[in-house]
Amino acid sequence: MTIEAEATVITMPVSRDTEGDPEEARWLVRARLGDEAAFTWLLNRYRNRVIRLAAHILRRPDEAEDAAQEAFIRAFRNIRAFRGDSRFTTWLFHIVLRVCLDRRRLKRWDSEVQWDDTLPLSSPKDPIDTRLVVNALLKELSPPLRAALVLRELEGMEYEDIAHVLGIPVGTVRSRLNAARARFRDLYMRVVEETNRVQ
Repeated sequence: MTIEAEATVITMPVSRDTEGDPEEARWLVRARLGDEAAFTWLLNRYRNRVIRLAAHILRRPDEAEDAAQEAFIRAFRNIRAFRGDSRFTTWLFHIVLRVCLDRRRLKRWDSEVQWDDTLPLSSPKDPIDTRLVVNALLKELSPPLRAALVLRELEGMEYEDIAHVLGIPVGTVRSRLNAARARFRDLYMRVVEETNRVQ
C-alpha cells in the first residue's frame, strides 16, 4: 500500500452505518481506493435491497434491475464523495432514488404500457398471497407516500436517514408515514372485506 493510500485509510471517516460493522468499514475504505473486489463485495451485499427499492419506486420490476445497475455504477464512480457523515445505505439509496426519478422523467416512460396493477382476489391469509396483496397495495399509494413507507417498513431505515434520502425534513417524513399507514390500512381492510365476500 502506498503512503497516499495509507493516509486515505487513516483519514477516511467511519459512517454511522459501519461503526458496528468493521468488516464493511474495511471494504468501504478499499472501495474508495478503487479496489474492484470491494465493489463486488458491496454489490453482493446491497444488490437485492437496491433492486427491491428501485422496483417500488418505478413500479416496473423489469426496469428495476437496469436502474439498480445504473445506481451502482454512479455510486462506485463517486465513492470518494462518500464522506461517512451518513450511513452508506442512506447515501446509496439516495443515488437509487435519483436514478429512478431520472428514468421516470423520460418522455418514453408514460407512453409505455404499464404492468398490471389489479389486486389479486386470493385470500391474504396465505403468505405468498399476502406478499402479492402488499405489493399491489403499495402501488396504490402516491410516490411520496410509497417511498417513505418502503424505506421505513421494508428497509427499516430511521426517520433521519429517510429524510436524508428523500431530501425532506424529519417532520415531513413523520406526516407522510402517518398518511401512508392510514391509507394502506384502509386499502388492506377493503381487500379483506372483498375476499371474505367472495369465499
